[in-house]
Amino acid sequence: MKVSMKHNIILRSLIVLLIGSVALAAGQAYSRENEKHIQLLSFPYGIVSGQTVRTSIGLNVTFADGSVKSLRARIQLLDTEGEVIAESDELRVAPGEIRFWDLSRDQIRAEGDPGTGRIQVRARILVTTSSFDVNRNRPPLLAALEVIDSGTGRTVSYNPYITIDHVEGID
Repeated sequence: MKVSMKHNIILRSLIVLLIGSVALAAGQAYSRENEKHIQLLSFPYGIVSGQTVRTSIGLNVTFADGSVKSLRARIQLLDTEGEVIAESDELRVAPGEIRFWDLSRDQIRAEGDPGTGRIQVRARILVTTSSFDVNRNRPPLLAALEVIDSGTGRTVSYNPYITIDHVEGID
């Protein structure tokens, strides 16, 4: 009798485990289906040796409806042909936070102007979120680009949110 009770408990435990695994997989698939993708693309700008590009993304906390939970972003630097020449790790941004990615010109292996080494680039920010409607007139994203003199730490050029010339839902 004890052996069959043990088998019964093990069998029921396995069934519960199997049901939990199926529910977890279904939940993950539902979450992926509801993800929204947004692309922010900057105007072109130039950088030279001794300069660092800082690309920042923030999530505005002022939306009172509570729909903004967090987002994941990846920042890419594109050459004049639109090819990715550098890419950040994934950044996680919560409401009221700003994350940034710094990249010095000297870290970029792209050839520049023969005389100055200057390259023309654009920043692309790829955003993934399930927490707000990408069809809103203005997504609750803040983005800025800064070119910094690596030697002094001073900002050479600062382009706040108005530099974004393209916001697109890319589902």
